Amino acid sequence: MISTERQGSRVESLVKACRLIGRMSRLNPLARQSDIKYYQLLEKYYSRVLRAREEGGFLASHTVFFPTEVLYAMDIIPMHTELTTWLAAEFLGAQSEVLAAGAELGLAPEICSPHRGLAGAFKINALPRPDVVLWSNLICDNTAKSGELIAEINRRPGFFLDHPFQDSKLEIKYFVSELQELVRFLEERSGHKMNWDKLSESIVRTNREIELLHEICELRKAIPSPFHALGFLELLSVDYLFPGQPEAVEYLEAVHKELSDMVKQGKGAVKEEKHRLMTLFVPPMHMIGFLERLYQEHGAVSTVEPLFTYWNNDRLDPSRPLESVARKADLIPERRTMYGPLTDKVLKETADHAKQYKVDGAVYWAFMGCRHTCATIKLFKDTLAEINVPMVTIDCDLVDPTINSEEEIREALERFFEQLSKPHVKATAGTHVLVAGVDIGSVTTKAVIINGDRVLGTSIIASADDAEAGAKAAIKEALERAGIRSNPDLCVVSTGVGGKGLSFSKGHKTAATCLAMGAHYLYHSVRTVIDIGGESCTVVKVDEGGHLTDSINHDKCAAGTGLFLQQMARLMAMTLPEVSSLSLQAQGRADISGTCAVFAESEVISHVHRDPPTPKADIAAGIHYAVAGRLASLCKRVGIEKDVLVVGGVALNAGLVAILEEELSIKVLVPESPQTVAALGAALAASEGTGSD
Repeated sequence: MISTERQGSRVESLVKACRLIGRMSRLNPLARQSDIKYYQLLEKYYSRVLRAREEGGFLASHTVFFPTEVLYAMDIIPMHTELTTWLAAEFLGAQSEVLAAGAELGLAPEICSPHRGLAGAFKINALPRPDVVLWSNLICDNTAKSGELIAEINRRPGFFLDHPFQDSKLEIKYFVSELQELVRFLEERSGHKMNWDKLSESIVRTNREIELLHEICELRKAIPSPFHALGFLELLSVDYLFPGQPEAVEYLEAVHKELSDMVKQGKGAVKEEKHRLMTLFVPPMHMIGFLERLYQEHGAVSTVEPLFTYWNNDRLDPSRPLESVARKADLIPERRTMYGPLTDKVLKETADHAKQYKVDGAVYWAFMGCRHTCATIKLFKDTLAEINVPMVTIDCDLVDPTINSEEEIREALERFFEQLSKPHVKATAGTHVLVAGVDIGSVTTKAVIINGDRVLGTSIIASADDAEAGAKAAIKEALERAGIRSNPDLCVVSTGVGGKGLSFSKGHKTAATCLAMGAHYLYHSVRTVIDIGGESCTVVKVDEGGHLTDSINHDKCAAGTGLFLQQMARLMAMTLPEVSSLSLQAQGRADISGTCAVFAESEVISHVHRDPPTPKADIAAGIHYAVAGRLASLCKRVGIEKDVLVVGGVALNAGLVAILEEELSIKVLVPESPQTVAALGAALAASEGTGSD
């Protein structure tokens, strides 16, 4: 059972965190005044929530995009539930308990984690108990259902606000009637009357907010871009918490002034701007600090977020405040892309933004709990590809820290930054200097020595617990095979899971970049590389110049890897070469799960002990089909293009290669030494002087 916390403890911790960060910002002479103001606003907002009960205030918890202008006009204290979960993840990093409490309520992992977390938080009293619960169907079905659950958990009355999908006159009229019902409900429950003058004043300020947001977006077009890497999240938070309020206008005016001054001075958000990015959806909130540092390190900055910061440009009428509140719902960026059908107009606007902001690439944060965003990945990717803007898709979760590690995110982004950098790759190594590439994998460590246009020596050894010692041993063996007995002062570039932090390495490149470079060196015609390693599988796209253009990696499960094949061979009491050879003799194919190694294991055992038992050749073929199916699925996600090169230790498995060709309907290439292609690419990077990230 999950322990119950003191009521409102998470909000109390948020207040303390914001107060501490704000104090530290004020002491930092380089801190932006807008950042200081931002943390002051968060502290003010949550202090009011925390004091609501003791000061006799009326507290209303509400879901995202609920029209809280109505609450402010009635002197009702709002508590934004999803954003509170986001900020708790960002500032407190303690989501495991509330997510576990959500699981106890029966909320499946597939459900949006902020909603799972906020339900769990109310269950264990981590958030103050509201007087009423308000929710709507904007922006998704999770939002529509979570409010109902929160009302039930808190045993409080609730109100559901039904947003229409379109913005016709009839639907605006309907929504105004919904808002009128909301006002009557709140007046009856709170005893507070609507202050229509106050609501009209908030509409005036909302017009100013939208105007300022447009001006801020224009300033961000500057080269270098002045707004800090992921600052758009602050813009979102302030609008979510203080819509139409003086605090929001004051904050946006402070941001506008800072950016104007920076543009005049030619200053950018990062020391040296190298990568101008478009951000699609929201990155993991618990990694914001890490991502800010990573972007700074690589000179990356998000210049535009069309799903969040590009508002429709329209003026609201303060003399018709309730109708203006209804119309504002149609102006918010998220409404255009996540509520109702995604139109060609939105896709065209996205492409136009990429051109206007001169973006180098787009990062799509594929929040796995959101069916809306994940369903549009290919549409955005294809749209941007038409204007030669690459997009990387990073599977993640907004608040659940168990989905990705920082190292996994770093690997994905650095691979993308290398792709955007497009290092020059010659057909043959261009300098006559002895260099080495070393690829430290989970199972084996590979080294390649090259000089000029010749590969002099290679080695493949078992990976050691000490990555540095293993790398040195592999390089030493490769030198000996090259006939070089001395220990020259080599220029070494490393890659692979253990390739970072080597004291003697001149630089590190991601495996995807090295695979592209190595594949191009061996076969100029190759456009797709399938790397099947011990614990992961990767598909890489390569252009005619040997540049990495796209990649996708799977390392969350053993299925589709060399480890999977080893486990299955062990269950059959055979060696891998025996299983490979046997699969080529199959007359049929046993059904084996390709999505889960645990399920596959039980299925193989079942086939072996069945009466009569499934022929071993058919089991071997089924195992290989399971792996090939997983690989084919990865290929489809990036789009397969001939010629196709299969590398990695598993490429030596003739049975798998044959079945993979059948699955892809393409004849594939396998190099003489498939395990050393990434190490070869690292050596080429060393030769070309492109080793440093």
